[in-house]
Amino acid sequence: MYNDLQKRYIKEIKTNQEQNEAIKNLTIKIHELEHNLREQRQRIEQLERKKVSWKTSAVSGRSRTPEGEVTSRRDVSKKKESCCSEYLELLLKEIKKLKKENEKLSTERRALKNELAGLDKDFFEEIEDLKHAVQESVKLNNEYEKCLKQISVIYGLPFTAHL
Repeated sequence: MYNDLQKRYIKEIKTNQEQNEAIKNLTIKIHELEHNLREQRQRIEQLERKKVSWKTSAVSGRSRTPEGEVTSRRDVSKKKESCCSEYLELLLKEIKKLKKENEKLSTERRALKNELAGLDKDFFEEIEDLKHAVQESVKLNNEYEKCLKQISVIYGLPFTAHL
């Protein structure tokens, strides 16, 4: 019975440690994903501001290139808008992908938290009781071993300690 309790105790401790590690890793990953999502949102806002500024500058008409040529701003703005819209589409796809991954990790995290919630206070008290019982058993076994050594010396029997 003692061995069964000890095996159960060790098994529960390992399971608890694994679950705590998984929750820790998932929490870190969620924070990273949330950070990435915030960065992507900021990039979208910046691009939208640039897009607005390009539209307003396109309304003004013509401009000079760095080489001194006169060009129509409409031509330049069309090129910029197409490039910008492609980039925005890529960013939106990436954001959707990150949101899906975030939802998946959040669901997994909630499931692990619910599983841990099943381990109530009594369970941990029982583990502490088992731990105390193991310590007492080790002390008692050491005492028995000393007695056996003394008896074997008295009767001249060889004594071998088994671990």
